[in-house]
Amino acid sequence: MSENDNECNYLDAMVGLHLGDCLEIMPLIPDKSIDIILTDPPYGISDNIRITRGKNKMKFKGSDINYNFGDWDIFRSWDNLYNFTVKWIDLSISKIKDDGVFITFFDRKKIGHIIDYLENIGFRFRNMIFFCKSNPVPQARKINWQSSVEVGIIMTRGKAHYNYIRGQHKEYWTIPICSGNERTPHPTQKPLKIFSDLVEWWSFDDDTVLDPFMGSGTTGVACKNLNRRFIGIEKDEKYFEIAKRRIENHKPQENLF
Repeated sequence: MSENDNECNYLDAMVGLHLGDCLEIMPLIPDKSIDIILTDPPYGISDNIRITRGKNKMKFKGSDINYNFGDWDIFRSWDNLYNFTVKWIDLSISKIKDDGVFITFFDRKKIGHIIDYLENIGFRFRNMIFFCKSNPVPQARKINWQSSVEVGIIMTRGKAHYNYIRGQHKEYWTIPICSGNERTPHPTQKPLKIFSDLVEWWSFDDDTVLDPFMGSGTTGVACKNLNRRFIGIEKDEKYFEIAKRRIENHKPQENLF
């Protein structure tokens, strides 16, 4: 491969949406060229459980619940998941600028391991973030506390890259699970409101945002609304096509909320 071919690959990787494995595509992105990583990666919360609610005699009725989100979220062990996570984190943070921001959701029982890892390589812990679901899925097999909170972290490197002009913001959002026109077939889709706030408060106009696990394209839609450059990578062709259509067809709104 010639130097010109390498240059073309770099330029291609810095533009738009990419179908493929982020572990193969991220090396094409120039180091220290990204302002913010914002993503919701696989973190092994799938289970081979399907709860049938439509034909049972239990209190809660509704659509069946399938906890197997796909092969992309199944790991043989914690070691397997941890090694995968460290690998994509190492690749992605090499692309962040010296004053860059790293934001990710993760398993609430294991997110402390990710905080420790990032702090040990020079990142500063800034905030936990909490998606508090106002309409969590009911417990169907027994009466118990509902799983209604998902967590993430905000970490920074170097000087603060916080958009102070936006003022303060709470660490949590209490909003419903995606529904209606916003809902896509992606099983772990996060609300646009959360990702829009994260983009708006932790980046600036014309900054470049990278999402290595684009899913159904929520980060991309937020960036389109807020005048940020977006690089999205998605391995699953079905979700890539959903994200592509969703981002391309979305019309930016002057006052989103």
